[in-house]
Amino acid sequence: MPKYQCQNALLLIVYKRIDTLEKVLNQIKKVTPHKIYIAANSYKNEQEKEAVKQTRELIESSITWDCQVNKLYRDTHLSAKRSISSAISWFFEHEDQGIILEDDCLPTVSFFRFCDELLERYKHESQIMLISGWSALDFAPNKSVDTLSPKAQLHEDYFFSKYPHIWGWASWARAWKKYELESSDFTKDFSHFTFNSQEERGYWYKVFSKYYRGETDTWDYPWAFCIWKVGGLCVHPKNNMIQNIGFNRDDAAHTHGYSKLCRLPSYELAFPLIHPKQIAQNIALDSLNFDIVFKIPSFFRRAIRKFFKILKIFKHKP
Repeated sequence: MPKYQCQNALLLIVYKRIDTLEKVLNQIKKVTPHKIYIAANSYKNEQEKEAVKQTRELIESSITWDCQVNKLYRDTHLSAKRSISSAISWFFEHEDQGIILEDDCLPTVSFFRFCDELLERYKHESQIMLISGWSALDFAPNKSVDTLSPKAQLHEDYFFSKYPHIWGWASWARAWKKYELESSDFTKDFSHFTFNSQEERGYWYKVFSKYYRGETDTWDYPWAFCIWKVGGLCVHPKNNMIQNIGFNRDDAAHTHGYSKLCRLPSYELAFPLIHPKQIAQNIALDSLNFDIVFKIPSFFRRAIRKFFKILKIFKHKP
């Protein structure tokens, strides 16, 4: 693939994961964006102080091309919810549109061009609120040996979904203005949401109930809620372009344990893109999306997490 230069500003959200960040920076170097925003959370205890320092030093030494660098280096530690959401708000205070990566989301080069082209194509389409570089269609099963897989049946290079996958994504300030961390009465809005099954409805009611009771420290659940509240749609690529390399680590915030989703291959795309003929939610693929990404039997999920917790204990024993 010929060298491609990223056309939009990039927000890179970091904390203390030096090894994953180095891999992400190596991919960013290949597309030399002209403007980068760095949002770095501070350490929460003395044990993290050196890793946070080295993370910032790595960034300083890695951006060697002609590039405007804007920094939000925090002096005090914030929760993941507050740190990441405020970093995105800071980014969109200065940019009308842009690309967002965290330090464990490893993109292909195609991801940047994909985002650039669709940021321009849909910048005035208020219903489109997010462009994702991540897709789980490789895990979508065939209904029978006589049919093509759902991925093979998709002739376009992307489709429209209600789900905002945030392992490498892009958006607009106009969309992020809809974001709210809290809701005075989430049940009122939730009652108007459309789901493909009662199982899906029940799953998300539990998720949002826990979040709005303050039991979940994350920023992305309210992002999904706000997108659904205004009937927004998200772009999902046919071919996955992001690998999450932050799973099963002691320093992971929300990716403890094993996940089949971290094994997804990532691809470089062929351009020009083949676009959908109309803007509409692909309900069939969204139903599959729920099954693949979210519908994991609770017993199985707990068993996997317990296994990896026990494994970590034994790994750290002398």
